[in-house]
Amino acid sequence: MLADEINAVDWLAIPTPRLHVPRVGRDVPEWFDLRSPAPGLRDLATATNIPAVAEAATYLTSSSILWGHMGAVFPAAVTAAPFLLRIVERDYVHARDAALSLLSNMLDSAPFEGFNRVGAADGSTPALCCAVAELIRARQDHLLPLGKPGRLLLEECSPHWRFEITEVARDGADLIVLGHLGGRIPASGVAGELQRDGMIVRLDLVAPEYLLDGVSGEACLRIERAADELQCVPGAVMFPAECGDYVH
Repeated sequence: MLADEINAVDWLAIPTPRLHVPRVGRDVPEWFDLRSPAPGLRDLATATNIPAVAEAATYLTSSSILWGHMGAVFPAAVTAAPFLLRIVERDYVHARDAALSLLSNMLDSAPFEGFNRVGAADGSTPALCCAVAELIRARQDHLLPLGKPGRLLLEECSPHWRFEITEVARDGADLIVLGHLGGRIPASGVAGELQRDGMIVRLDLVAPEYLLDGVSGEACLRIERAADELQCVPGAVMFPAECGDYVH
């Protein structure tokens, strides 16, 4: 059952910053630990009325996945996202909508410096928003049948793109790279960050050359003025630099 899977996670083991609120009249701030999201996730997974959904959602926006008052997201959000995506598939529409809203907040909220990345299976360390976006894209077959709510969430993922390199060629001062693109890169191009073997290299301008296959996501990108091509090898991945820079 979903509740058992939520309980099986060691939420306290996930790196999480401590928050503080200055005490009035004291020099030393009050520090506090963010609470586990497990009770909120369990309640949202089983809620059958609007008050229960609202209470669970409120709990989760002041837990170790999100802190709504300051628009903050934390590493546990990446662990919680797959559970929320399964809650989205519930028949109870209000629980579904609450889960969609929480996932949207994860994409839009800013992490704390030092807690803004998460390790992925491929060895990369994407920003939290990019890691959540990749989990959402992986469930698009379940989101698209929801109609507009599912399409809107997938559209929110588009700026949090991910590109895995499969082939590289030099074109003057630029590099032409083939690979798989998740999300969308603006035609005018954006700054990117290339990740390989634990290293992160900033790229001034990454722009789409053309899409090979819009269904599979195969694409060709141009990396302008790429001075160092040693990191641009098959298996390396790129993410938007803006997401990596976005911190409180």
